[in-house]
Amino acid sequence: MNRSIIMAIMLMVQPSLITLYAQIDNQRPNIILIMVDDLGYGDLGSYGQKMIHTPNLDKMAERGMKFTNYYSGSTVCAPSREALLTGMHTGHTFIRGNFLTDEMADPALPTEKKTIAEILKNNGYKTGLIGKWGLGEPGKGPKSQGFDYSYGYLDQINAHNYYPPFLFENEKKILLDENEDGRQGTYSHDLFIDKTKDFIDGQQAERPFFLYLPYTMPHGKHVIPDNSLYANQDWPEKFKNYAAMISRLDKDVKGIIDHLKEKNLDENTIIFFTSDNGANPEFGKFFNSNGGFRGAKRDMYEGGIRVPLIAYWPQKIKGGQVSDEILAAWDFMPTIAEISSVSIKEPIDGISFYNTLFGTGVQFPHPYLYWENYTYNYSWDKPNNALPRNWLSSRAIRMGKWKAVSTHTPDSKNETIELYNLLLDRQEKHNVAEQHPDILLDIKNIFETASTKNAPYFPYQLHTYDIKSSKQLKDFFRYSPVKKPIVSAHRGGPRQGFPENCIATFNNTLLHTPAILEIDPHYTKDGEIILMHDPTLDRTTNGSGKVSDYTLSELKKLRLKDTEGELTNYQIPTLDEALIWAKGKTILVLDQKDVPIEMRIQKIVENNAEANAIVIAYSLEDIKKAYQLNNNIVMEVMMGKKSNIKDLDESGVPWQNVIGFISHDLPPNKEIIELLHERGTMSIQGSSRNIDKQFATGKIDKVQLINGYLNILGSGIDIIEVDLGIEAGEALKNINKP
Repeated sequence: MNRSIIMAIMLMVQPSLITLYAQIDNQRPNIILIMVDDLGYGDLGSYGQKMIHTPNLDKMAERGMKFTNYYSGSTVCAPSREALLTGMHTGHTFIRGNFLTDEMADPALPTEKKTIAEILKNNGYKTGLIGKWGLGEPGKGPKSQGFDYSYGYLDQINAHNYYPPFLFENEKKILLDENEDGRQGTYSHDLFIDKTKDFIDGQQAERPFFLYLPYTMPHGKHVIPDNSLYANQDWPEKFKNYAAMISRLDKDVKGIIDHLKEKNLDENTIIFFTSDNGANPEFGKFFNSNGGFRGAKRDMYEGGIRVPLIAYWPQKIKGGQVSDEILAAWDFMPTIAEISSVSIKEPIDGISFYNTLFGTGVQFPHPYLYWENYTYNYSWDKPNNALPRNWLSSRAIRMGKWKAVSTHTPDSKNETIELYNLLLDRQEKHNVAEQHPDILLDIKNIFETASTKNAPYFPYQLHTYDIKSSKQLKDFFRYSPVKKPIVSAHRGGPRQGFPENCIATFNNTLLHTPAILEIDPHYTKDGEIILMHDPTLDRTTNGSGKVSDYTLSELKKLRLKDTEGELTNYQIPTLDEALIWAKGKTILVLDQKDVPIEMRIQKIVENNAEANAIVIAYSLEDIKKAYQLNNNIVMEVMMGKKSNIKDLDESGVPWQNVIGFISHDLPPNKEIIELLHERGTMSIQGSSRNIDKQFATGKIDKVQLINGYLNILGSGIDIIEVDLGIEAGEALKNINKP
């Protein structure tokens, strides 16, 4: 029964029951999930480590439950974190490998993705994250994914530095003056432990909390203020530091447990300890960090994805247990939900292991576990690079005793699948694929169906219109009843995290949908042309006043704001930069603003962009002028009335040089659409002043927005000009024009 209904019944029946309900609700446990970085299966004493001291974690394993067949979400950092938080394997996650966007930032986990933190927060839990987020920059970080409090690194590249110049608290940059100019004054992990204890101090017994601790140790750079525990060892310094980092983690986990006891929170708190992927190869060889398994971080062999998992709650979990159940990171979401007595409405890949933890029933097995990983090419933009920006480099399946691994090179078209029987061959030395064609057939079928193509960065591939000549451009805009409708994204399709008229925004829109992009040019004080919707700077940048009062160099020092008014790291682009960027990708529609049509045409010609740009002409005079200046130029012209069509018929300007903008008014004028089609010309209808505006002001929801687009497209319109290019692209997927 719905919880709100229960509460309403209680109010009617007996007010004192409210207190009883609250008492029952308060018995829900606190949950601490510690996920460290690059710790291998064999790095703990309880998992066979002989050289590194981990007495406290070993004691946790003795007094709790140790898992021997637990797998991380991925073999690298970012996708592993998404899998753990969202309950999805990497055939369904948005992020499927480590990746750097054009702005050298991590791809952001889409806000519509539900995390376990969001679910718990919506059900009364206080939520916190301390450590490394790695799933998006400010405005796209923990706050938007259900965390009441966060402290640490947002970007995984910055997390390589243990003496960073800044960290983020609730997504606000906190400068660490003692680390300025490369000084090593404050070790980030020390701050994480202090903030962890502060978070625990701030909790109240009557409200449960979820604390996610993605600590960065023992990830490189391998530095630590004190490695004295191993100072006498005849090891290279890096290996001493690595061992000291793990022993430091061991000590700090004990400190967290002790702090819970001090606050009388220990009896109602479950603690999980695990890692995001296997150890680096060098530690696998030196310390046997991967427990004798084949492979390491970045591999799909066991050493890359099988990691420790310890569950600790002496009051509830019987100590000394060892579980061989086959589990994965995406099982955390349903397990934590069941522990906290909340439901998950979204479909997920995870299966709760609650019954295993508490011995309450049968553990439902996975039919299979699935992973895929994309390798990022850090030299993709370097001269003479011949490799793609990323590629599907490996996939794996665990199905009972069977383990399948496939590897790919960037140019491979055929896939070779290796098959191992882990019961007989835990080191994956003997490929038995040829001996088991029936199992191999099952594996191939899973490979065919386990992954969905809804992760635009993996592989990195824009939805492009690669037009090579002005003739092809004219043909592109010629009407044909078999052509599918097109999105024209106004100002590039801005949204949260992506400003108006920004090249990063253009890229982001093309990641999700094929679109042409309408942009707005303005003159600077020194006669350059930049892209800005308004004649002033206040609304969309951290500047103020008129665009025309600033030089280009002054404007380049400013930063753009996104649709939420949040400042980004993006700069104002020039028209030249946009025209160069668009080649082979899309078509830019150059609006007028304060830049006359002859200058817009001049810029197109200067940048050899006749195949990638068109101009908007608001008057018959401008239409004639444009055609006289360059008869290759295609124009978007105002065709809201039959008289406009008659005027162009008589102007001498060929219809193949124009497309007709009808109106922002709804419903679209079908008579005008038909007249344009008779002339072989596409029609455009705007939505920014009606349904886009209604959505932005909360008058309609996303379903109504998509349906509004479908209604416009169903009228016969060829191009829909929208403020929300990505959402309009979703509507296009439902259109199959006859």
